[in-house]
Parts: sequence; C-alpha cells; structure tokens
Amino acid sequence: MKKLILANLKMYFNTKEEIDNYLKEVNIHKNNFIVFPSVIYLDKFLKQNFICGVQNISASQSGSYTGENSALSVKNLGASYAIIGHSEVRKNFKETDEIINQKIKQALQNKLIPILCVGESLDAYHQNQTKQIINMQISKALKDIDKEIIVSYEPVWAIGTGITPSNEEIDDIINYIKILFKYKVKVLYGGSVSDKNIQNLNNINSVDGFLIGKSATEPSSLKKIIEVARM
Repeated sequence: MKKLILANLKMYFNTKEEIDNYLKEVNIHKNNFIVFPSVIYLDKFLKQNFICGVQNISASQSGSYTGENSALSVKNLGASYAIIGHSEVRKNFKETDEIINQKIKQALQNKLIPILCVGESLDAYHQNQTKQIINMQISKALKDIDKEIIVSYEPVWAIGTGITPSNEEIDDIINYIKILFKYKVKVLYGGSVSDKNIQNLNNINSVDGFLIGKSATEPSSLKKIIEVARM
C-alpha cells in the first residue's frame, strides 16, 4: 500500500519569492501527496494542481471571529483536508479536546477530511501514560462523531527536536490507535521525520504515512522522503 505523505509547511515561508521558488523545485502531483501551506498561499498551490489542506480551521461556521478561517471558506477555496489538534495549536492557542471536537464536526460538515493529531508530552512518556493520554484525546475529540477520519500520532517531545521514538514504540502506539476504531483507520506518524531517518521509519509496516514539518520545506529532503516511502 502506498503511504500518504503530508507536508505541513507551517509558517516557514514569508515572501512571495520564497513560495515561487519552492513551487518551481517541488513538482509533485500524486494522489497520496498532500500539502498544507499557509492559507494566504493556498491558491498558489491549487493553481499548480496540488492536493491541498489547511493547517487549522475555526470551530465555528461563520461570524465575528477575527483572524480565523471557517471550514466552509477553505473548502470553497479548494482545500480537501484540515489538520486539527496539532500540538503547536493545542499549546499556543490553549486548544482543548472539546474545541477540537467542534472543529472536526465543522470539517466533516463541510466535506473536509480531518487529520486528527494526538500525542503525549515528555512527562507522560516517561510515566508510561502514552496510551492513556491518546485514548482520552481520541475519545473527547471524536465524541458524537461516527464518520471516518485520519489520525496522526505525533509525540509532542519529538516535534522539531530531531528525536524520534524507537520503531517498536511507534509500531505499538500505531496498532493501539487502530484498535480504538471500528473501521480501518489510517494512522500516520509525525515528529522529526526527515530524509535522514525516513528509511528506518518506513520499515514500520503499521504506519500508513507521514506528517512532515520542517523537512517538507526543503525540496531535496522532501523528494528523498517521498522516494523512500515508495510513492
């Protein structure tokens, strides 16, 4: 099975020239490659025929929510996916599991495919509470939701640190997540995925794909990751 590759560009590109150069170097148009640019650059990627998602959405459909983007608006722009519950959003914007639940409902209502991010802190990891934390995050995030979603396991302590859990640990958690669902859920791994460790990570058969952050902003690294993941 071909693995999904998700490129979360976060807020690394801040000028038109940077985006234009990136688009010239990254010419990847495959059904299992999805790019998540800043909303202001979404149209540029869509015009280049990329499959696109957004990095976050509002928990509300419309109204006086300054600075937010509704699921309806990004769907109308052409986005197909939405990352929800990323650890950086949970931390920086004090996002709760209840808010994440509302965002997933908004995504599904507007025909966006949600990518639910779950993962434990370093303290929880050391206290062997990973499964407990993930179970709670999924239960609350998917309350009253029966439609299919995609899950990305991202241990908080691995994001942007260059440190990843062992393959055995990742495999154990991925399989644990899968048994929590009644359907054949796709579970991705994210957290310091790079061209240096993709060969090793790609050996984990339970992983259905990768959510890539910083390495996705470097075309040569991204292309190597895609090549290794046998897209």
